[in-house]
Amino acid sequence: MDRRILVVDDTPDLLDSIREFLRMEGYDVITSVNGKDALEKVALLNPHLIITDLLMPVMDGFALIEHVSNNPLTANIPIIVYSAKPEQESQDRVKALGARAFVIKPSTLEHLLQCVQQLIKP
Repeated sequence: MDRRILVVDDTPDLLDSIREFLRMEGYDVITSVNGKDALEKVALLNPHLIITDLLMPVMDGFALIEHVSNNPLTANIPIIVYSAKPEQESQDRVKALGARAFVIKPSTLEHLLQCVQQLIKP
């Protein structure tokens, strides 16, 4: 089974690190630098999971989660938030919008991988 993950973050080095780590674990990884671009990729590539930052230019992670969760064609895609914005208010908001997990930066890529593995089975 193809396991495609869309990773959305506006920090190029972090995006590259996550992409390479997940590829070594056998995932097909697509990247995007903002929510608007990510929405276009979701429509075209139908990922099995989305990992997104919250604070990004053009469209932030909150808006991305809301768009994905409110679209019947994409509402079933699990979303992991990977953000340096650890406030409980942000965590509650993204869960209310439809995110399934919240991982606080900086966290190990192994911890992020555990969340991925819980949400999409091999």
